[in-house]
Amino acid sequence: MRLLVLAFYLFCLVGCSEEKAASRTQVLQLHKDTQVSVSLSPADAPVEEILSWTVKLSEGWQIKQAEVTGLSMSMGTIPLLFKATNGQSDFFQAEMVLGACSQPRMKWQLQLKLLHATEGEKILLLPFYSSWPK
Repeated sequence: MRLLVLAFYLFCLVGCSEEKAASRTQVLQLHKDTQVSVSLSPADAPVEEILSWTVKLSEGWQIKQAEVTGLSMSMGTIPLLFKATNGQSDFFQAEMVLGACSQPRMKWQLQLKLLHATEGEKILLLPFYSSWPK
C-alpha cells in the first residue's frame, strides 16, 4: 500500500514539472503585421527570471528605442537593447529581468519605437502580464 501511495505521489510530481517546463517554452506573440513581429518568451513572463524578446522587421525598418514600463504600479522604466541575431539584419533579440512586486499578476507595457527612411516613425504600445514563478 505504501508503495502505491509513493508511486501516485511521484506521478503527480512528474506531471507538475512537465507542465512547468511546457509553459516555459511557450512564446507570447504580442504583435504581428507586414512590417514587424514582436514576441516574448516565456509566455507567462515570470518575474526575477530571464525573459527573451524577439523582433522581426521588414526591410528598411530599424529599432530606434525600446523600453518596458509597469502599468499596474510604478516600477520605473527598463530600457531594452536589441541586437541583430546571427548576422541577420531583420531579426533582433534582447533579454531582461522583471522585478517582483506585491501583485502576483502585474500589467506591463513594451514601448517600441521604429524608424523607416521613407515611411517615418512607428510606435507600438504592447501590454503584457508578468507572473510569479511557480
